[in-house]
Parts: sequence; C-alpha cells; structure tokens
Amino acid sequence: MTSSIECKNFLRSLQLLNLLIKIGVQNLIVCPGSRSAPLAIAAGELNKLGLVNIFNSIDERSAGFHSLGISAASGNLSLVITTSGTAVSNLLPAAVEADRSCKGIIFLTADRPLRLKNCGSNQTVNQEDFLSSVCRRVLSTNLNGLNETQENEILNLVQIIEKQISTFPGPIHLNIPIDTPLGISFLNKKNVLEVFKRIYLKKKYIFQEFEIKSDKKKFLEISKSLNLDESGIILVGPYQGSVNDLTSFNKSLEKLQEITGWPVFADPVSGVYSDLRGLVVNWELVLRKNKNSINCHQLLRLGPMSSSIDLEKFLINFEGIQILIKEKNYRKLDPIKKSFEYDFGLSNFTTLLIEELSINEKNKKSLIPMALDLIEEGEQIKEILKEKITQDNQITEYMLANRVPKLWPAENPIMLSASSPIRDWLTFSENGTLTRNCFSFRGASGIDGTLSLAVGIARIKNPLLLVTGDLAFIHDINGWLIENSVDMNLTILLIDNNGGNIFNRIYKENLKEDELRKLFLMPKEINWPKLAEGYQVSFKNVTNFKKLREALDWSISIQKSVIIKVDIDPENEICEKNALLEKIIGS
Repeated sequence: MTSSIECKNFLRSLQLLNLLIKIGVQNLIVCPGSRSAPLAIAAGELNKLGLVNIFNSIDERSAGFHSLGISAASGNLSLVITTSGTAVSNLLPAAVEADRSCKGIIFLTADRPLRLKNCGSNQTVNQEDFLSSVCRRVLSTNLNGLNETQENEILNLVQIIEKQISTFPGPIHLNIPIDTPLGISFLNKKNVLEVFKRIYLKKKYIFQEFEIKSDKKKFLEISKSLNLDESGIILVGPYQGSVNDLTSFNKSLEKLQEITGWPVFADPVSGVYSDLRGLVVNWELVLRKNKNSINCHQLLRLGPMSSSIDLEKFLINFEGIQILIKEKNYRKLDPIKKSFEYDFGLSNFTTLLIEELSINEKNKKSLIPMALDLIEEGEQIKEILKEKITQDNQITEYMLANRVPKLWPAENPIMLSASSPIRDWLTFSENGTLTRNCFSFRGASGIDGTLSLAVGIARIKNPLLLVTGDLAFIHDINGWLIENSVDMNLTILLIDNNGGNIFNRIYKENLKEDELRKLFLMPKEINWPKLAEGYQVSFKNVTNFKKLREALDWSISIQKSVIIKVDIDPENEICEKNALLEKIIGS
C-alpha cells in the first residue's frame, strides 16, 4: 500500500504537470516544502527531459511575483509550486496583482488530505480559501489525496484552466491534497518514469480552441454615437493584453488612427509603437496647460486609466462621448463612470468599425487640425524641457525620467516601479518608453514584489533596466534569493530620495517634517555598498548624467545584475519641478 501511494502521487504529479505544459506552461518556480515533494520531484524530472524551465525561491511571496514577471514578459502561463500552511498565504499579494493586471499564473499548493482537516493536524489550515477572493478559479484534486485522483479528473481540471486562461486571463489556484508517503524510492521512481514515458508522455490530448467572439449588437449600440467627421482623441492607457497580441493591437491602432486622423495620447506602458502617426509628445503637460480649451467631441479610451491626475480631471469634465475598449477584461474599468465599455478588444472593434462604415482602409485621412495643434504644442514644451534639463544640472527624478530613455539603448526593455517613477515618466519621458517593451504593474498599483518582478522579466527580456525608489526596492530585497537572480542581465537604477518621496509631494504642506518622516517617508539608514556586497551584486554610486551614461554602458557590458544608485534631494526636487512646471504652464 505504501509503495502504491507514493507511486500514484508521483505519477499523478507527472501527468498534471505534463498537461499544464501542453497548454502553455514553460516556466515553473518551486518553493521548498515537504508536502509538495511529489510535485517538486515530478517537476525536476520534466525539467531533465527539457520540457519545462525550473527556478527555485525560498520565499513564496517573491516566487509569486517572480512568476508574474515571467508571465508578463513572455505572454505565457507560469506556474508556482508551494507546500501547505502559511506558504499559501504568502501568494496573495502576487495573486492580487495578477488578477488586476490580467496575467495568467497557476498556483499549485500542496495540502493535507481531508482526513487531517479540522482536527488539529500540524500545518493544516483553510488554505483553499486564502486566494479565493482574487483567483479566476479555485480548484482541487481529490480531497482524499492525489493518489485517489483519476487521470480523467486531472484532464478535466486542466481543460477548465485552459478555457479560463483563454477567455479571461488571471490567477488560478489549484489546491492538491497529498497523502503520505511524500517521497519516492529510487526504484519506484525509475519504474513510474518508465510507465509515464511509455504511455503518457507522447499521448495526444485534445484541447479546444477558445475564440472570443465580439458582440456585434453591443458594438452597434456603442459605435452609433461615434462621428468620425468630428474631432476626437485616442487615449491609450496601460496595455493589459498579452505581449503575444501586441503586434495585432498596434496594427489595429494604426488603422484606427488612419481612418480618424485623431491625435494619440499614449501611456508609458501602453505598448504603443513609437512610429505611430499622431502621437502627442508631453501630452499630460499639454492637457495641464489647455485643460479648458481643447475642442473635442469624443474620446476613444483603450485600457485602464493612466496614473495622471490631469487626465482624470479632463475626463471628469469632458462633456462628449467616451468609449472604453478593453483587452480580455470583463470588469468595469471606468472609475469616473462616464464611458460606454466594450469588452472584446481593439482588433475586434476596429474590424467591425471598418465593416460597418464601409471604410476603404487605403484612404488615409489627414491629421485633423486639433491633432496638429496638440502635436505642435507638445513640441514647444519639448524645447522648454531641452533647455532646462542639461547634463550640468543636479540630478532630479523628473530629469531622470526625461534623460534615461535617451541613455538606455532604444531597443532594451524598462520596468518602472509603481510609485513615483511611473508618474514622473508619464509626465516627462516624452514618449521615450515607446521604442521598446516597457513594464509597470499598475493593476493594484503597489510597490509589492518590485525586484522579484524585475528578475522575472529579465529571465525573458534583457538587458532590463529597473527604475525604482529606495523603499520599493528594499521592500522586496528577498528577490535576490531567487535562483540565479544575481546572474540576470538586470540594471537597477536605484533612486535614493531617503524615503517615500511621493508622500513628500502629497503631504508636505499639511504635516510637520518630523510627522512626515515618521508616518510616511520612513527613511532607512542603509549601507548600500555593503548590502550589494552581501548579495554579491556589483554597485556604483553616480552624481551626474555623464557618470550615469558611463555606468549604464558598464552595466550592460558585464551582463549581470548591478545597482546604480543616484541620490536625490527631495527639497531641491520639489523646487526645481515647480519652477519648471510654472514656466511650461505659463509659457
């Protein structure tokens, strides 16, 4: 009986993981644990066969975010294996972000069988409920144990997962009760592997193709309010679709712009290609300057809201038609509640629009006068910024946002931390992110998992530049404990502003300095060179843009993780930025 259970645990683990690989899993993160041993051992064997990549992490929280970074950068499903108990609860932060950013992750969590539940058995908790509020599906193998789960039950579970990921991507929790014995002898492992390779490895399984069909009735209801002969603006927020669909998204956007002639405001993480006609540079500053004088009758909004207060105010006060187009996200995405929402993606919307209006795609409409005016105004602001931001100036965060996209090679990806960097780059980067993949996890807009996310992205796309503040970075310092993390081609531009500078901007006028530091900024006395040395990561501190350029070139050349720290004076930052904005808005 003992050998029967251990063999079945191992065989079912092999079958489950093999089927998940067949529906798109390429990368798998294993966390240490005893209860999950059959899954981990099976993963190791599939890795030896070259079927899946495996990485390990001692911290489940870091593992979850690492998996999310891999999923975002690859466009493919990723997988995390954990043991039971509090290990599962540590997955919640990453599950929240995966839910809100619509990225496919499967959390495989080992559990005790039903007979050990609710009886005081060690490390047995109600873990099946921990992730239920944010996961697309919460599933389980046989509650009495994986060894009692049948092959057809495993196939059914994987088909459910495949359908869910195809239609509405997000996190999925598969809880797996496993009975003892958890290990397996060398002889039994050899015998089970022979059976698996002979019978199951090459077995053909039929998985359905799930195509999201547009609701034409809904489209007609929404699109009848559009008038392509009148002025409009295309607003492109953070891209939530798969990177594998980004080319078709941009082709559809290009068609849409050509048949309207409208200007385009693109978020730094919109995924929009930099050569798109109609792009307005410095569009947030243009909005701030002309908030009451933009003569426009309709807005096409793609994806969720950008992190721009000026844009939000503009949308709230806008009296024309707003249409919000989403990519595989069927939740409400309009916090101001003024738009018609279309769930079936830009490609479907553009195709139907061209068909319904009988538009000849070869006829390219000229840019409308409003687009020309906005583009010209953006260029005028660009000249003001160029005059102000020179190499001789003291480094500030807004200067970094403007200059770093020009210093970091145009084709190399960038990740922006979800706090100050994404906001500064939106305002001052001048569309500099649009020449390459740019990532920022704006689903829940937290600083959770910053380093682990970056390491995950760097496994797929590199050299990667992570731009982060000091608190966001130190909050996830365990990311260095992920396997081979220091060997990733990852450059960390560490903005040391001695605490959460975003709170300095928000609350400085309302709190005394000691209150601000104690309650919000929370500065830490950290010996950064020693910290880097402890993790065996190369480190440089730079004080000007000439040195920064040299350091960035150096970081790419060594092809490993490095930290480049720049020190920011928050007081100078605020004064400099306010003076610049006053000059722009009053110009």
